[in-house]
Amino acid sequence: MKLYNESWVKNRDIVQQANQWHRQSLLTDEQLDRIRQAYPINFWRPNPFVEIGLFLFTMVAMVGGYALLALLLGELFDTVFGLFNLLMAIGTGTLAYVMINRRQYYHNGVDNALIIGTAALAVAAVTSLLPSSPPFWTICAIALPVLLALVWYAGDTLVMFVALVMFYGLIFDGLLEFSWGRPALPFVLIVVSEVAFQAAKRAERRPYYADAFNLTEWVALIVLVASGNYFVVREINGLLLPSAPGQPVFADAPEIGLAALFWVLTLAIPVAYLWQGLARKNRMLLILGGVGLIAAVATVQEYTEWVPLNVALTLGGLILIGMAVGVIRFLQQPRNGFTDVPDEESPNEFFTNVETIGAMQAATGTQHGPNDKLRYGGGDFGGGGSEGKY
Repeated sequence: MKLYNESWVKNRDIVQQANQWHRQSLLTDEQLDRIRQAYPINFWRPNPFVEIGLFLFTMVAMVGGYALLALLLGELFDTVFGLFNLLMAIGTGTLAYVMINRRQYYHNGVDNALIIGTAALAVAAVTSLLPSSPPFWTICAIALPVLLALVWYAGDTLVMFVALVMFYGLIFDGLLEFSWGRPALPFVLIVVSEVAFQAAKRAERRPYYADAFNLTEWVALIVLVASGNYFVVREINGLLLPSAPGQPVFADAPEIGLAALFWVLTLAIPVAYLWQGLARKNRMLLILGGVGLIAAVATVQEYTEWVPLNVALTLGGLILIGMAVGVIRFLQQPRNGFTDVPDEESPNEFFTNVETIGAMQAATGTQHGPNDKLRYGGGDFGGGGSEGKY
């Protein structure tokens, strides 16, 4: 049993796709009405500005209520800290369940805040059982199962983000407990991030967890490219080294071992992202590959200073603007599956979600032959954008 109605979440995606096709005159008004009747959505969702306001208001209300109850308990608060947080977590979780089921909330700000508050209180209650000042990796190890359970129950993206922070915090701080952990840290993070990315790609793509899986892919790819960047590795390694008496905390980081390998990875990983992004038509890889390549150039500039900083910034900006204008003009007409046309106006052959199409056909009672304008199947979508064949 999940917190939200999974059928409505799936219906939302079907109706959104139907609305898009209707705007392109691929569906008639009558067909769109049939789809909406066959796949109802009873969630209540405001516009984004109201959603943000409701989220902030609910968070302030929860923090204020927590602080007020803590003040009322006085000195007793420290004694019953764990029990207090557990009861508060049960209370906020119950409130979220009741409001979602009675008022049909779905990611409208109020429920997001209540879920985040429930997660924070539950983690605080569990970690209060630890001895005073526990290592950070211990907190992460205890908090991670609680957060993942909430992700399974609610499919909340913000909770998934915190769970990812705990996951990487567990690996980062845990490795530092070993003598070999610091030099092995970047390689472990690269391997773990690749495994996490592949696991998210291969996981069941139910609409209920789509946003959480997508966030996992983004975070894993960002950590992977950062873990191979020479600047990131060298500077973090310098911060982790014990400082000599009288030495500034932010002194210049010393040279790292296997420096040549990290210089290669600084350039190779972004290039691999771009190559795979072009091959798979994957927007996520293209974006991160471009950003990683810019970071690689900035890393070279940081340690070689081949031109003054102001000149480098000016030249870099001009080159990027020129490239952007050139690519936009070049892709005004679709070329090899790439186009600058917005998603709302994408060519018809991009619509290759077979499951959605089958649902629409069942709802509208239509079947499309080989000579129709809209042709179904033959493609694959994934990640942060389309990929595969068209």
